[in-house]
Amino acid sequence: MERIRYILLVLILVIWGQKGFGQDSKYLHLLVDSIPNGKPVLVNFEMEKGFMATERIAISKDGKTLYYGVRNGYNSISKADIMKLEFNKGKWSKPQVVFADSSGAPALSRDEKTMYFQYDDTLSPKGIYSRKIGNDWSKPKRFIESLKKSHYLQAPRENSFYYSSGIQGDDKIQDVFHVMVTKSDTVTKRLNFNVKGDFMDLYVAPDESFLILLINKKNNTKSYKFYSNADLFISFKNKNGTWSKPLSLGTEVHSVSKWNWGPYVTQDKKYLFFSSWGETVGTYMIDFEPIYNRLKLETENR
Repeated sequence: MERIRYILLVLILVIWGQKGFGQDSKYLHLLVDSIPNGKPVLVNFEMEKGFMATERIAISKDGKTLYYGVRNGYNSISKADIMKLEFNKGKWSKPQVVFADSSGAPALSRDEKTMYFQYDDTLSPKGIYSRKIGNDWSKPKRFIESLKKSHYLQAPRENSFYYSSGIQGDDKIQDVFHVMVTKSDTVTKRLNFNVKGDFMDLYVAPDESFLILLINKKNNTKSYKFYSNADLFISFKNKNGTWSKPLSLGTEVHSVSKWNWGPYVTQDKKYLFFSSWGETVGTYMIDFEPIYNRLKLETENR
C-alpha cells in the first residue's frame, strides 16, 4: 500500500510539474533540420526575401503558438515585424504578421493574455504592451511614458517587470531594471550589472531565478562591454536577492559567430534560442539543460 501511495505521489508531482512549467518545447523539433546535439542548429523560420529572423522569441506554455521577430537590417530606417506560427494537425502553420512597423522582441505574460515587446524605429527601443482580446491584440501602449529607452521588456509574473536601459546620467552604461508595482507604490531597482555599451538583451526565467544577458566575452572584470563581438552570459539569483557574477554560456553556444544576442529559454529549460550573425544570420537553437546545470554548479561552488 505504501509503495502504491508513493507511485501515485510521484505521478501527481510529475503531472503538476508539467502543468507548472509548460510543454513549450514539445513541437520545436519540427522547425529544425536536425535535433541539437550540443551544437547550435538553425531554426527554419520563414520570412520575406531580404529579411532575417532575429531577436527574442516567445512560445506559449502548450508549445502550440510561437512568436518570432523578422527584420531587414539594423539602422534607423529598417523594418521589423513580429510573426506568429501555430501548431495544428501535426505541423506548423504559415507565418502571420501580428505586429508590424518596427516591432520586435516579443515576450508573453504568465497568463499569456499580454504581450510585451518593443518599438524601435529610431534604434531607441521603447517597451510597449498589448492585451489579447479574443483572437486579436489591442493597440499597443507604452510601458512607462517617462522612459526614453526600455529594451527587451518582459514580465515573468504579474506586476514584476524587467528591462534594460542606460543608467541615470550615463546612457553608455547599461543595466537591468526590475520594476515592482503594488496598489500603493511602484519601485524600480537596479540589478548592478553595469554593462558598457548601448544595448543589453536579456531573458528572465519564469520563476525569476536566473537571467541570460548579452555581454562582451573579452571583458571579464567588474564591468562589461557590448560590441558587435558579444556573447550570452547567465546570472543566478542569490538567496539574499542579489545576482551572481555572470558566466559565459560557453564556446559551443557561441560557435556560430562572434555576435550572439536575443536569448530565450524554453520553460522546461530544454532549449536555448538566440540570434547569431553567422554565414546565415538568424535564430539558432541548442540544448540548454546541460549548460544550465554546469554553470549552476560552478556558481554554487564559488
